[in-house]
Amino acid sequence: MSAMTEDGMRAITMTPQLLRDMTRDVATLLLRTRHAVALWGVMALAIVVVTRPTDAFAAVVVCVAVPALALAMVVGTRRSVRRALVAAFAPGTTVWARVEPDALRMSGALGSSQTSLSAYREVRVRGSAAVLRLRGSRTFVVVPSALLTDEDLGLLGAAVVRD
Repeated sequence: MSAMTEDGMRAITMTPQLLRDMTRDVATLLLRTRHAVALWGVMALAIVVVTRPTDAFAAVVVCVAVPALALAMVVGTRRSVRRALVAAFAPGTTVWARVEPDALRMSGALGSSQTSLSAYREVRVRGSAAVLRLRGSRTFVVVPSALLTDEDLGLLGAAVVRD
């Protein structure tokens, strides 16, 4: 699926199926962050608390509204992730990545970048995507996991600086 280039970078050509898989995997990771889990808890608590009133109409409204909000959160997250991934990794685009001792180098549809490994605070891999969260913000970088070896992931994990 991925190939090594002459300069040591791993390359992969993005396909519609890979983009769908990455969308699913990144959205799943994002919907399981501390902030998202806290929001899920608040929604569950709202159902428990509000379904106890004497007003049956209010209970029905909450029992419909809270799951609708949850569904909207999932659909909105998936759409945002999909839009960003298609912009960064357009189908047919060849994407390259290389983890060096001090930096992650990538090239894709939007150009190339080099980021110091110490800029990351978390590395999470799920299926076809690796999500690298940047320190001091809620921003993240997505890399097709096929471009990262176990050695690369070990190097990234060792370099992560927790906030």
